[in-house]
Amino acid sequence: MRKLCSFLVKLSGLVFVFLVWQIVTSCDLLEPTLFPSPLQAFSAFANLFVHSSLLREIIYTLQRVFSGFLIAAVFGVFLGLIIGAKESLSKSLEGVIDFFRSIPVVTLYPIFILLFGINDEAKIAMTFWATFWIISFNTIYGVRQTSKIRREVANIYGASKTQIFRWITFFEALPQILVGMRIAISCALLAEIMCEMFMGSDFGIGQKIYEYNVRLSAPELYALVVTTGIIGIIINRVFILFEKIMIPWKTSYD
Repeated sequence: MRKLCSFLVKLSGLVFVFLVWQIVTSCDLLEPTLFPSPLQAFSAFANLFVHSSLLREIIYTLQRVFSGFLIAAVFGVFLGLIIGAKESLSKSLEGVIDFFRSIPVVTLYPIFILLFGINDEAKIAMTFWATFWIISFNTIYGVRQTSKIRREVANIYGASKTQIFRWITFFEALPQILVGMRIAISCALLAEIMCEMFMGSDFGIGQKIYEYNVRLSAPELYALVVTTGIIGIIINRVFILFEKIMIPWKTSYD
């Protein structure tokens, strides 16, 4: 019963948004051809799912999202652990990391086009860039915030530096690493949708959003926007379950 109540509370926010959406369209506060009702959007979604290749578009988008994200996770965590473990190295590279992570990925769009063209490699590279700095920064921060007392106690009992790093530093930093990864995977989805819209693609949600925008097919356009939001929610919830498995001593999600 507690979990059901918690679910209904979380669902109430979405219900409120769609209720406001319906009220706006029912009162003709906006041009109906440009701002369809929720019923029209969901009808368009069902039509796209049944009679179009929406599932294929989703799969192609997610393939590029996870490709860029996983590469960024491997390199980001690896470099973050190394940099975070060395205080002098962390301080010397702090400005460099802050500089690169402050550059919006959209401003680097022309550079990635020049380097990789407009193929899948360019999209994956931009997704990598959008996520790598988030993961590496959170990893460094997690390592730097670990308990010195625990490390000193382990050292007194004869643990080697490798053992201390493996069993104390890494696991204490893990919650912050996963926070960075959860933020990064949402940014990966945003970056990939943007790449598909601006670079163009044979398949992908962003490409379809661009096509329906050019055609002024508002119901289909809003249906795809809602689809993107649903995908983001699903990815986030799956990652929360992953966090529960990885750090059961820290997570307290319902």
